[in-house]
Amino acid sequence: MIKKTGINTVAAIDIGTTKICVLVGVQNSNGGVELLGIGQSPSYGLKKGVIVNVTKTVDSIKRALKDAESMSGLKIDSVSVGISGGHIKSFNSTGVVAIRSKDVTQYDIDRVVDAAKAVAIPQDQEVLHVLPQYFKVDGQEYVIDSLGMHGVRLEAQVHIITGAVSSAQNIIKACELSGVRVTDIILEQLASADAVLTPSERELGVGILDIGGGTSDFAIYKDGRIMHSKVLPIAGNHFTNDLAIGLGIPIEKAEKLKILYGFVWEDKYFELDKDKVDIDLGYEGGVKTVDAYSLYEILNPRAEEILDLLTEELVKYRLKSFMPSGLVLTGGGALLAGMDELAKNKFKLPLRVGVPNCYQKSTDEKDSMPDLLKSPIYSTGYGLLLYANGQNSLNFKVNENDSTFTTVFKRMKSWIYDFL
Repeated sequence: MIKKTGINTVAAIDIGTTKICVLVGVQNSNGGVELLGIGQSPSYGLKKGVIVNVTKTVDSIKRALKDAESMSGLKIDSVSVGISGGHIKSFNSTGVVAIRSKDVTQYDIDRVVDAAKAVAIPQDQEVLHVLPQYFKVDGQEYVIDSLGMHGVRLEAQVHIITGAVSSAQNIIKACELSGVRVTDIILEQLASADAVLTPSERELGVGILDIGGGTSDFAIYKDGRIMHSKVLPIAGNHFTNDLAIGLGIPIEKAEKLKILYGFVWEDKYFELDKDKVDIDLGYEGGVKTVDAYSLYEILNPRAEEILDLLTEELVKYRLKSFMPSGLVLTGGGALLAGMDELAKNKFKLPLRVGVPNCYQKSTDEKDSMPDLLKSPIYSTGYGLLLYANGQNSLNFKVNENDSTFTTVFKRMKSWIYDFL
């Protein structure tokens, strides 16, 4: 029997360049999420995280939804979805206001954040997130929670993330044509961070690099707040395309070859049990034999390019000092053999590969997690589910006459209060 999703039930869709992943869960007694169902489908119609063919995307979403509904026994009617792509921009902004009654009130905090986000952005961009980093009261720096403090001048620095209006609209349209309503659109690296970072890492300072299919999403957290974010335009599909072109084989064969035998750290060559790899091209007599070492020669430069782009970002904004806990790699690209060793050698920082974990609030203790989700490829999807669960408890109200697009962006702008 198929039932409709209820008040304590949440669902999320990770609309990726290579796969569509739908997760359904229910809020448990600890406030966490218990997974009820999962559905996956190859993703068609996206390029570098952006929908370029709505019809193909809808077909992929429908297949994943069907599997998730079949496993959970629930009819999914509303979802939270992720957003990424080269159109994502981020920057820090500051605002200053006078404290009205000598002690900082929520009204003062609202005003200073409004002042900080009052910046000009291009007409084709929309604010996705406004995330407070710290406050200053009469010049006293790095106040995390200014509520109730005494002073006359309040200053705030916030991290503002924007995205293309058209991209968000296409995501909403594709989901609605698939039969589900979008309640939230979340930046994917924020979702991945919620899924894989420990509270202590976020407090001390840590970077997260989610290497997906179309883009690699980076963020830095410090004092429990996001300090910096960036979308890098190179990811897993580039590795696959490089193999296809370099070896003269079909894309689908290159993807399989990458997963089974690909490596980007030279020492991994000695762990292979073969010097040659046979590639079945799919037709009679169509077998191509290549040197296993040639996979490294093709894949390593692309991996180096991703890490070099990240290095440029760290140097440009002097970010390395904000990462004493090191760097966490996640996403499907983190599974490429030797990627962790290469990154550790490049950055000279503590490094681990992150998988989804349900951390209890403000501690590093974990709730139970299904073995099915213990892979970096599910970090974004599970993080979106956690975000959906958090929003489920906000009791957010909107005008019934608002369009879905307007409603979603009102909720986006309301997320600021989760960080105050």
